[in-house]
Amino acid sequence: MSKQLVNCHIDMSNTSEFLYAHVDLNGVKVGPGDAVLVHNPIVDIEYGEILSYSRTATVSKAGIFSRLWVYLTARLEITMLYEVSFSTTRFSKAKRYPRPSEKQEISPLILQEGVKA
Repeated sequence: MSKQLVNCHIDMSNTSEFLYAHVDLNGVKVGPGDAVLVHNPIVDIEYGEILSYSRTATVSKAGIFSRLWVYLTARLEITMLYEVSFSTTRFSKAKRYPRPSEKQEISPLILQEGVKA
């Protein structure tokens, strides 16, 4: 892995319209498997704030085998997102959600009058 120290510009927002943090590396392209470490970042931002500041970052470039491995496994991991749904119903008709609770039948308790002696 080769490491490179670069200047970067960071934009952060925590408002009712936007919630984001963007890092713009000056003149460096980042590929699969590369790692970026921002030095001395501001990580706590209050609600309603928008920040824009400059820092330095270390970019670690991945080797050819690491890059290939990340590229191949990322294609497999994206299929996990296919199972995610934010709707209240399921597409499968086999099971209905929410399931109705099972009703238990209660047999009446019959008491006979009188006591045999």
